[in-house]
Amino acid sequence: MASQMTTVGKIVAPFGIRGEVKVYPYSDFLERCSLLKKVQLENEGTCLFKVVQKASIHKNMWILHFEDCHTREEAQKLTGSLVKILSSERVPLPPGSYYLDQIIGLEALTTAGEKLGSVGDIIKTGSNDVYVVYRDTGDGKAPGGGKEILVPALKSVVKEINLEKGYILLELPEGLLE
Repeated sequence: MASQMTTVGKIVAPFGIRGEVKVYPYSDFLERCSLLKKVQLENEGTCLFKVVQKASIHKNMWILHFEDCHTREEAQKLTGSLVKILSSERVPLPPGSYYLDQIIGLEALTTAGEKLGSVGDIIKTGSNDVYVVYRDTGDGKAPGGGKEILVPALKSVVKEINLEKGYILLELPEGLLE
């Protein structure tokens, strides 16, 4: 089960006194928590499988109650765990929409044919996401050798996302690379 897992949130705190946990969702589709039946919790290399007994939304956070978690102390022990599901259980997205983990790792190319590096992270902002592209310096060091390009995820900038070929085509605004 662990090979094709997708992280959908992170447990940030216990909630109440009956063993519920508060989860920061990694999803724009908050209602997806009601679809959770069985999840994998991963923390510091340890994996636990939990059956979700009840799920709700409270102040843009998920509140989950697991079948075998009955006290605040038991819930506290789960804090920091990543909440994962089978990738096949993800909510289908409309055409032109992508999951964050589908974007991360794509090769970043410009419309002029320049290879910039690869998308290493995505920053969520109020108005639009920002793709963090790590420059390919060719020195064999960590991605980008510490150099980043912050690319706004706008239709005017992102011209194509090709998951099959593993690239994202960008038309960078003037001065972005300077």
